[in-house]
Amino acid sequence: MVYLLCGLIGSAVIAAVVGPLFRKENSLESTIIEETEWDLLQRKKEVVLGNIQDLDFEYKCGKLSVEDYNKVRAEMTAEAGAVLRQIDDIENSQDLDALIRREVSARRTKTTVSAKHQTCPSCGVENPATNKFCAECGGKLRK
Repeated sequence: MVYLLCGLIGSAVIAAVVGPLFRKENSLESTIIEETEWDLLQRKKEVVLGNIQDLDFEYKCGKLSVEDYNKVRAEMTAEAGAVLRQIDDIENSQDLDALIRREVSARRTKTTVSAKHQTCPSCGVENPATNKFCAECGGKLRK
């Protein structure tokens, strides 16, 4: 009897823990988390631009001939241009979600720029956020 009770309680605990993993929610939070076309295009843009950088590096290292480099670079540039045009089309539409994304990304870049530096309370010199002491006067920086 005790084993049966322990088995039932254990099964209930496992179901309670694992259950939310298999349930699809239709709430606002789950909608926000879902990836949109704009998000997919942003990721594709990053991949294409990274590929162009890799191509440039390989050409500078001498791994590609001039003809191959020019051909592949033209193809990649055309693909990047197409992705950027699609992103602009989405952002230039009067879609409220796109306007919100632009505002959020602008605010994120603003906070990351200010978070990269900290001012020394003693001498007022800007120091990287990773520093614990001022590079100019050696004073302790606040965290």
